[in-house]
Amino acid sequence: MAQLYLQDKLPLLAWGDAGYVYKVTDYIILKRSITENDPRTKNENSVFDLLERHPTCPDIVRSFLRLPDSNFMQLLPGGTLEARLQARQTRDPETWRVIKVEGEEPRHLIARWMAELSNGAAWLESLCFAHGDIRPPNLLLDSDDHLKLADFDNTARIGEEVDVGTAPYARLLGTEAGEDRGRFGFLGARTEQFAIGSVYYYLTRGYEPYDNEWYGKDHGPVTVDMLQRMEFPATQMGSEDDAIIRKCWHGEFGSLEELAASLRLLDRKASRAKPMAADLFRARQGECRKLVADGLLRF
Repeated sequence: MAQLYLQDKLPLLAWGDAGYVYKVTDYIILKRSITENDPRTKNENSVFDLLERHPTCPDIVRSFLRLPDSNFMQLLPGGTLEARLQARQTRDPETWRVIKVEGEEPRHLIARWMAELSNGAAWLESLCFAHGDIRPPNLLLDSDDHLKLADFDNTARIGEEVDVGTAPYARLLGTEAGEDRGRFGFLGARTEQFAIGSVYYYLTRGYEPYDNEWYGKDHGPVTVDMLQRMEFPATQMGSEDDAIIRKCWHGEFGSLEELAASLRLLDRKASRAKPMAADLFRARQGECRKLVADGLLRF
């Protein structure tokens, strides 16, 4: 009933198994849980509570106001990185394999996005947390084409076990992990850099790892097995981009800050996003509080 009520009042932007996203104004969205007391919403809200106790990272989306089943957040008009990249793709209607990519993203944007993504992940690492679900649907673009890390449903402390992963942004451990073989392992620099490496590959090719191939009706399970065996897609020797991708896939960066430092060297234009001004943040927060007081969520 609550969701039907909100759909009568606000435009629906997106939905998933955890909840709905509504447009409130041109700069505010509302993320609303499907069920009451959803642990994923509770977890994300607690992460934003933590972030607000520290200096602002410009590469992480802002939350203005949180309630038990709701989160008023920054609207980023550029949409998701996933939608941006998929718009360039032509797929085989039967296999869904990518058969053509129209054009490519500018080199300076790829460098900027990777620097911003790794910086956001490194910032979480500095607080002893890992995002846990880095992939293009959870990466948002603002009106100036700056990338921000979003969706903290699966964020947890470094060292906690990964429950579920999404290939090709997570990898089941292979024989190298001994008794941990067949598990995703524990959150940390290894899991996060693997996901970042796959995002980097997507940006430089226009398709995900293996998405330009077709291994039959079991394509998905086959690629999961290939990842586990470390049979990664071919990369180019001598390419600065691919050297970092390979290191990410093999877990060779000791920390996300080390990865971020390497990626900042490739971002030669160094066009960094600026944090939202404190007075603007307070104004947005005040708007959200007034909307709640005026009965936006009442039904």
